[in-house]
Amino acid sequence: MKTTVFSFLLLCISVVSVSQTSNQYSWRYYTAGTTGILGDYSEALWIDHDNNPYIAAYTPGWEEGGFSKFIQQDNLWINYSNVQYPVMGSTSDVGSSRISDIAEDSNGILWMATWRGILKFDPSAGGSSIIFWGANNSMHPGGRTMDIDVAPDGSVWAAVFYSTWGQGGLIHYIPATDTWQYWGYGSTANNWPDLIGFCEQLSVQPKPTGGYTVWIDGAGWNTMITFDSDTQLFTLLPQNNVAGEVVALPGNDCMDAEGNLWALRVTSPGNPFSLDYRTPAGNWVTPSQPSSVMSDIWAFKAFGNHEALITGLSSEVFQFNGTAWQNKGNWKDGAYTSALEIDAAGNIWASGVEGAAKRDVVTGQWQRHRITNSSQMDYFIDDLSIDTEGNVWTTANAGPGVGGFQKFDGTGWTGFNEFNYGLGYPFPFPTDNTEAICYRPSNGDIVVNPMFNFLHRWNGSSYSSLNYPSARSRGLAEDSQNRLWSLGEGSGLSYYNDATQVWTSVPFTGTGAGVRKDPTRPGTVWACSSYEVLRTDGSYSFSKVVNNFQELDPQSDVLSTVIPSPDGISWVGSNKGLFKLDAGNNTYQFFSPSNCGIPGENITPLAYSPDGLLWFTNFSSIDTTRIGLCWFDGVQFGVFPVEKGGLPHAQIPDMEIKQIPGGYELWMSCLSQGIAVLKVITSPVGISKIPVAESALSLTNYPNPVTGRTTLNFSLLNEGPVSLTIYDLNGRIVRGLAHTVYQPGISSVEWDGCDNQGKRVRPGIYTCRLVDGNNSKSIKMVVQSE
Repeated sequence: MKTTVFSFLLLCISVVSVSQTSNQYSWRYYTAGTTGILGDYSEALWIDHDNNPYIAAYTPGWEEGGFSKFIQQDNLWINYSNVQYPVMGSTSDVGSSRISDIAEDSNGILWMATWRGILKFDPSAGGSSIIFWGANNSMHPGGRTMDIDVAPDGSVWAAVFYSTWGQGGLIHYIPATDTWQYWGYGSTANNWPDLIGFCEQLSVQPKPTGGYTVWIDGAGWNTMITFDSDTQLFTLLPQNNVAGEVVALPGNDCMDAEGNLWALRVTSPGNPFSLDYRTPAGNWVTPSQPSSVMSDIWAFKAFGNHEALITGLSSEVFQFNGTAWQNKGNWKDGAYTSALEIDAAGNIWASGVEGAAKRDVVTGQWQRHRITNSSQMDYFIDDLSIDTEGNVWTTANAGPGVGGFQKFDGTGWTGFNEFNYGLGYPFPFPTDNTEAICYRPSNGDIVVNPMFNFLHRWNGSSYSSLNYPSARSRGLAEDSQNRLWSLGEGSGLSYYNDATQVWTSVPFTGTGAGVRKDPTRPGTVWACSSYEVLRTDGSYSFSKVVNNFQELDPQSDVLSTVIPSPDGISWVGSNKGLFKLDAGNNTYQFFSPSNCGIPGENITPLAYSPDGLLWFTNFSSIDTTRIGLCWFDGVQFGVFPVEKGGLPHAQIPDMEIKQIPGGYELWMSCLSQGIAVLKVITSPVGISKIPVAESALSLTNYPNPVTGRTTLNFSLLNEGPVSLTIYDLNGRIVRGLAHTVYQPGISSVEWDGCDNQGKRVRPGIYTCRLVDGNNSKSIKMVVQSE
């Protein structure tokens, strides 16, 4: 006989498509293609005038990516991805985020060759300046743009390769008149050789007397074409395998600073080709040869006065100083280098498969930058945890042999894995995946479960085993008495005594699906398996199994997860609906599509927020038109559907709440889509005030990057004097914004981007520091030109 008392909701208000309209919502995302280097496939480099590189990269399969500027001094990546700026191209189209080359015009505008067209970007204006031209809005034939260059008259030339989604050829664009010209297979205009259907590389060489020559590497070996800006005619160069004939360009950047064109020429029939350069006056020079890479050139860069960089299959980089070639070392193991660059100080950059690297001109050492040490590297995150300083900790598995976990401090990602290249911490475990992670407020430890490798603690400097009896953990939590709880893989529930270093088992049936701290009862947690939901402190227990819920069939139905709320209430999901379980009264309520407006029957509770909302997902429910992130306020339900610019995926294994001034953020792992964050700014009307975290001051600003004005929001625990000051990178005071007494709670101050003299500050990185008595908080802001 069933003893469970249950009550039944007679009426539920119908579902709405979004949450309470009095709240404000915004989404942001963290994936390998939107953070840090934007992917492990990097095809293009360009060094800005401040010696900081622009690195173009992408993640194949997800087709996320674009380009980033890396501010080396601050280890800060400013990202421009096609997720943040959809104008760059859809993630549904292969190649939309892939950039093959970057060139600058005389106005400081960057032109980029993408696999589906051409991008224009103004660094002084930021992402709002991005314009894309492709087959749908220009004369671009739609194929893969391999190379791009800017002529002395400001016009843009692009070499386009044939692809499955578009034709190839040669593109000429004149920005001043918005005029396009296209030559491809079958074209004869301007004496174009009509059998040439696509191009690989090109370079523009200025003439000493004015005008220029475009050198075009056509499809196939030994197919060179020139264009004379004076005659407006193309010439197909001789192809007779005679000594001195130009057969190919060695790469995308074949013009040095003195106007010398580098090209491959025939030496004599049957012999290797020669890497020569042609002066602006038309004279060919044969310098010493990089013989070790001539048979297989992967990337080339001309610069300075007849200087060059080159690399081949081995990824060894060689530098020509005008007289001889010097080996500058191997930037990575293996092949596939796409681009080379050198900055004004002589530091060399290389990129390709597995990111990018910088060779320090002083030390001679290469520093690697990959998603493993600069980005959020995992699209399939199992677990999240947030510490008292607001840092987000995530499990990670970027690929076979590249795993571990990560820390995000709000600005950059720190990797704990074997491929951090000195920019992170080790991960000395024989596995490529971490399944569970938990921050312990009582001692600051991070507890992790490398797959099949038991539980270990990271104390900030070293790892140590927790002697956990199970190789896997299905969930971790710390209770209010500072005990660590873990759900084992088929081995039940147990808690850890730090003093005795002993695990104590608690009776629990089934493979664990989640464990959470009870917000009300001391030393108590809630745990859930597919069969049982349990509230316990190790001695006391309140348990319900599938058989105790009359709406479920014990032969086929299962529970999903449990989320506690105050006063002994918990929310339990199942494949038939949602249960509100009252441990104090031993009662429950059941919500299903048959009795109310809950949007689905396959319910997984995720979190209970400070404003009294239960957040859950209805992934795998029958009605797929309402799949998404759902909420319930006790009266009505709502859905944030899976949609572009919103929720990226409704299969969410974990959600954590981070409190912020004026509201909170929902950090959720969306399987196959990385991390999604829903920022909720709550309205004071009808909603209780969100308490301010007592562990530290809070300081944020929006927008960031700053192009005009920005608002600085900060929270105080007590009334008192506050100073708010802007500093530059050298620590000099730029602007004093506040030095007065503020009341407890949330306050705001606006900065107009000007210094103390009222002059607009230069673009760059600035620090804002909030000081309240003996406490302080600092944030970094990126200022861009208006």
